[in-house]
Amino acid sequence: MTRQTVLVTGANGYVGNAVAKAFARAGWRTYGLVRREAAVGDLARNEIQPLVGPSNGAVFDDLGDVTFDVVVSNTEDRTDPSGHLAAVRLMLDKAVARSEAAGRRPLVIFSSGCKDYGATKQKHGDPALAPHTEESPLLPASASAILVPRCTFGARLLDKAETPYDAVVLRPTVVYGLSSSLYGSLFDLAARSRDVMTIVGDPDAVMHSCHVDDCADAYVALAEHPDRSAIANQAYNISNQRYETAREIGEALARSYGLDLAFEVPDREFKYGDVNWLFNYWQWVGSDKLRAATAWHARRATFVDGIDQYRIAYEASRSPAQPQ
Repeated sequence: MTRQTVLVTGANGYVGNAVAKAFARAGWRTYGLVRREAAVGDLARNEIQPLVGPSNGAVFDDLGDVTFDVVVSNTEDRTDPSGHLAAVRLMLDKAVARSEAAGRRPLVIFSSGCKDYGATKQKHGDPALAPHTEESPLLPASASAILVPRCTFGARLLDKAETPYDAVVLRPTVVYGLSSSLYGSLFDLAARSRDVMTIVGDPDAVMHSCHVDDCADAYVALAEHPDRSAIANQAYNISNQRYETAREIGEALARSYGLDLAFEVPDREFKYGDVNWLFNYWQWVGSDKLRAATAWHARRATFVDGIDQYRIAYEASRSPAQPQ
C-alpha cells in the first residue's frame, strides 16, 4: 500500500508538534515545517522529516518531486496576523499546485479555534446554556481582536468562490497536557499561592478543553476519512464530551497543591491568555459533528480527572532539559 504524505507547518508549536507526531504514529510520511534550525532535533527523533524555512512555501524549491496528500497549517504570528496569513495562503496555494501538477488533489487543514464563536454568555446551571456548534455565528473579536484575521482566513478557505481546492477548518477548544499551553498558567497560579488559591471569577463559569493529543488525533481522523467529498469545505469543532466549571478546576488544583480555595468577583477585564482571563472567558463547544463524521473520540482524562499527571508533565516541561 502506498503511504500517504502530509506536510505539517508549525511542527515545533504546541498543537503543530502534537499533530505531526500523530500523523507519524498513524504511518504517514510526515514532513514538519519549522522556522528555526533548533527545532529540527525533536522532529527527527520522532521520525518526522524536518524542513526549515519561512511560512511562504519557499522551502518547496528544494523538495524535488515531493508532493502532499494533506497539508496542515498550524502557524500564527500575533504581531502581524494579517501579513503572516498572507504568507500562509501563498504557501498553501504552492503546496496544492505542485501536488495537483503531479496528479494528486491534497486536502488542506487549517487550524483556527473555538474562539471564532466568541464567549458563551450563560454559566453552568442556566436553563438557556447551550454549546456553540459549527452553525453558530462567528464573533472572534469578543475574545481578542488579533483573532479576527485568523477567523476570516478560515471562512475564506471554505468559500469555493475564493478557494478552488479542498479545505477543512478545525476549531479546537483550549488544549492541555504535556507542556499545557494556556492551562499551564493554572498550575503557575496554584504554585505561587500560599495557603489559599484565589480565583477571580464565577465558580460556575464554563471552561471547555481537550487534551492536545486527542486534538491531534482528530486531524488524522479527518485526513483519513474514506470519502473526501463528505468532509471537504466544512468546519469541525474539537472538544471533550463535557465541559468543566471553574469550581471543579479550582478544587482539583487546590487538592493537588494542598491549598484552600477562594473566589473573588472580578472588577475588571483581563488580557487574552491571562490566567484570570481563562476563568472569565466562558465557553462550551460541541463536537457532535466530528464524532458523527469519524470514529474520533477523546481518550485522555479530562483536565480535572487527570490533573496530577498533567501537573507532573507540566513541571517536567519547565525543568532544564536533561542530557539525551
